[in-house]
Amino acid sequence: MSLFKTCKRALFYLCREKQAFLLICITNIILAIISIAEPILFGRIIDDISRKCLLFKTLGIWISFSSFNIIAYVLVARGADRLTHRQRLRVMTRSFDKIINMPLSWHQQHGTSTAVHTLIRATDSLSTIWLEFMRQHISTFVTMSVLVPTAMTMDWRLSTVLLILGITYSLIARIVMRKTKDGQTSIEHHHHTLFEHISDSVSNVTVVQGYNCIKEEVRSLYDQASHLLEAQYPILNWWALANGLNRIASTLSMLIVLILGTILVMNGELRVGDVVAFIGFAQLMISRIEQISSFMNLILSAHARLEAFFKIEDSTEHILEPDNLPDLSQIKGAIQFDHVTYEFGNSGKGISDISFTVQAGKTVAIVGPTGAGKTTIINLLQRVYDPSRGQIKIDGIDICTISRKSLRKALATVFQDPGLFNRSINENIRIGQKNATKLDIQNAAKIAAAHDFIIDKFQGYSTVIGERGSQLSGGEKQRIAIARAILKNSPILILDEATSALDLETERQVKDSLERVSRNRTTIIIAHRLSTVRNADLVLFIEHGKLVEKGSFHELASQEGRFRALLHAGGLLIDEARGHVIPFLEQDVA
Repeated sequence: MSLFKTCKRALFYLCREKQAFLLICITNIILAIISIAEPILFGRIIDDISRKCLLFKTLGIWISFSSFNIIAYVLVARGADRLTHRQRLRVMTRSFDKIINMPLSWHQQHGTSTAVHTLIRATDSLSTIWLEFMRQHISTFVTMSVLVPTAMTMDWRLSTVLLILGITYSLIARIVMRKTKDGQTSIEHHHHTLFEHISDSVSNVTVVQGYNCIKEEVRSLYDQASHLLEAQYPILNWWALANGLNRIASTLSMLIVLILGTILVMNGELRVGDVVAFIGFAQLMISRIEQISSFMNLILSAHARLEAFFKIEDSTEHILEPDNLPDLSQIKGAIQFDHVTYEFGNSGKGISDISFTVQAGKTVAIVGPTGAGKTTIINLLQRVYDPSRGQIKIDGIDICTISRKSLRKALATVFQDPGLFNRSINENIRIGQKNATKLDIQNAAKIAAAHDFIIDKFQGYSTVIGERGSQLSGGEKQRIAIARAILKNSPILILDEATSALDLETERQVKDSLERVSRNRTTIIIAHRLSTVRNADLVLFIEHGKLVEKGSFHELASQEGRFRALLHAGGLLIDEARGHVIPFLEQDVA
């Protein structure tokens, strides 16, 4: 994206409040005309003084213009500030809304921390550009377009000096921007790397401290900061050189205007006031060209981060689902995978040609070795990803033809990572049902065996549990996540290692509760423990992304296959005479 397109798109956001933006533009045009009229009036005052004429009228006009200029500038600054802050928050919230609605595949591709960093830096850059543009540069561009023609009507020779000055500034800016464009992109990359390192280290602070990696992490950050400075210094050098050259050009221009103006006055070709006016024009042009140079530098420095932000904005447009998709209603909970295939890009991993049917109200357990594709099946059901081939249906309806919102309303999931917010226990459970009463929340917590430990907390259900539930134990976090799913009361319940963090006694309590909750509810369980798998209506054994075996627990346990071998490997004995499994150790199946 060129600098012009970047600037155009950045300023386009202001058009969302057309009336306010148009009023600021009109006021800036008036200010630009006044800024050109002021040197002319000041020159007339000098002429009146030299001729010893009464100057009250001209002086009065000049004072009036100056007073209006001050008042108008204050109003423009006030309006620009308010419009900028409104639009900054609007862009931030709208972009956040888009990003948070993106499927997990999008977040895995772009990186959540990178997207957040890009959003914050881009909105800061946009607000700076908007503020500078409305406060100064609308007026500046109008002034530059009117100043030279106005000066030409007074004297073409002095006007030529101003024109050459403007061309010199433009050439210097163009050369410097071309020399530093790639460097700015490199700088933005270093900023992202720096932010990702900080975010990664802080989010894993327990590991950093536990393994005594603090010095290494800080040293690595220092190294990355050094790389950033190394990339930044050449660009700073170019702009320092540009400022020096611009200052030389402006000084020479002022000197030429004074010398040439003096000669013309001595020859009687110009009045002293005209020379004074041209000196004012030169000063005005120098200040405005410096403002334009500063603005172009601002656009250039923001170009890389805005380009990254616009790419994120564009990527969300075609991924967001249409608004007119129908909702899934009156759900019974029958699930069908029909030759479903999904492969992760450039990894060769995923699932291939998976087919199975779960009747409404039944329980299916998905087992298999780590990395077999169990969680991928769950993610496809939730439309975290969409299948490359095949169909997934709920009650005979292809889930790709319905809204994600209604689909996910039908699913209550307990993840292996509970995913808790830095909010109160009450708020974390209430996510399952926004309009739930206090009694509903407590009943859900009791079913999840969480109520007792919650009321023992200092503030009970109002206790804030810290970032990602850092103030709770692993088992406590898991039980709150289970309570959240119970409160949601959806027709399909998904348990992804839901009891893995619980001790045996609490696990028994929670499992009894989950069994009651699962009745007449379609339940999908990713499990490694025998006690969880044994009571399932259907067991699916997944290996290398393929459905190797399926059937009831006793059917698979009695057959010579991968499931039976897994039972043996898990420390289980098969009583072939009686056709069922006798566990002598309660341990992992996989």
